[in-house]
Amino acid sequence: MKKNACVLIVEDELITAESIAELLAQEGYKIAGTAKDAAKALDICALAEDTPQVVICDINIKGEIKGISLARQLKELFGCEIIFLTAYSDTKTLKEAFEAEPVMYVVKPYSDTQLLVAVQMAFHKVFKKENIDRGSKLVLTEREREIAQLVADGLASKQIAQKLHISVETVKTHRKRMLQKNSIYNFPQLVYLMTQEA
Repeated sequence: MKKNACVLIVEDELITAESIAELLAQEGYKIAGTAKDAAKALDICALAEDTPQVVICDINIKGEIKGISLARQLKELFGCEIIFLTAYSDTKTLKEAFEAEPVMYVVKPYSDTQLLVAVQMAFHKVFKKENIDRGSKLVLTEREREIAQLVADGLASKQIAQKLHISVETVKTHRKRMLQKNSIYNFPQLVYLMTQEA
């Protein structure tokens, strides 16, 4: 089991790529890198200390190899789960994308919640594939369970803090404590195990 929930972002719009990376880093994901084309994405995966488990991939990237072809290669070579990100939702594009078997297809413009839910679903699939089983029940207080459920629902730490009328630092402290006392390396794994208990 990898200690970090590792994500690669393949997006040729720099501002969008940086925005996604910042959001995911704030939520505790490790960012393997950002790539604007297929060649860079393949290099990052091949050379990464932690191979990305999840790839957020724009369908319409620069270069000869487009996002859908790249996604197929990344799945085949590295076993990555794919989330497609695109401004296109026409029938032809959808058909081609679904043949690559992505976890999710997120259409721009999207909300942070939509993206976080997609990433959570992708890691759920990763952990299911890895057949992760704790063998014992998670030790969580009622408040910790509430926070974990809000994370599973796609809320960012800032949104959780506002909803529960607590500080962002308090949310981060709860998240850290949940991992430590359950000897779990990353939050997506905790959410996965919590859903398995339900």
